[in-house]
Amino acid sequence: MDSEAVIETAGLVVGYGGPPIVRGAAVTVRRGTMVTFVGPNGAGKSTLLRGLAGLSAAYAGSILYNGTQIAATSALERHAMGIVFVPQGRCNFGRMSVEENLEIAAHGIARAERRAARAYVFGLFPVLEERLQTMAGNLSGGEQQLLEMAMVLQTRPQCLLVDEPSLGLSPKMQADIFGKLGGLRDAGMTIIVVEQNVRAALAVSDDAAVLVNGEIVMQGPAPEVAGDPGIRRAYLGH
Repeated sequence: MDSEAVIETAGLVVGYGGPPIVRGAAVTVRRGTMVTFVGPNGAGKSTLLRGLAGLSAAYAGSILYNGTQIAATSALERHAMGIVFVPQGRCNFGRMSVEENLEIAAHGIARAERRAARAYVFGLFPVLEERLQTMAGNLSGGEQQLLEMAMVLQTRPQCLLVDEPSLGLSPKMQADIFGKLGGLRDAGMTIIVVEQNVRAALAVSDDAAVLVNGEIVMQGPAPEVAGDPGIRRAYLGH
């Protein structure tokens, strides 16, 4: 095992109970880095991310988290270990306030620690404190994405998995979201992102992996992946 790795997979086969969608995935995610999974639609990016979170089934292979085998553990167990997942789309409770959403997400945090948890996420996303009594459904798309992240970040996880964070957002809000993710990485958090806005994601990522038809066909430092002629033609418009 790589001594710097937070997550390391080998021969990982992932699916949803039917035929495998991801086959033979070998990925190393170093501590305090941001890694982006890129590739065409249907390539298996989100399935692999959900497999790391425990939300899709690992048929074979291994997933090491800080050196411990977790392939057979549940999503709830992984959450308790410090691996949290932000799904694609807006999954907050739209008819509840920002404050109520944060309270629901904090149910697993000791009551004595909730004030500090709330202060932590308000330090990251001050706009949420300003919108505390606003119904989540009345927030802008970008603010809803910040709320999604804040809900899981209250536990101060070690590893953040985010599926399509910029989906449906304006270019300005996309830049803001990626800036926030970069800031979390700079503060020491390990982040794995699935993202269709390849240019924006690679610009703030340390490493990247390219999936095609359920297999990783390329991985390495983000600048090298971004500079690959095939990647530039397929995803960057060059």
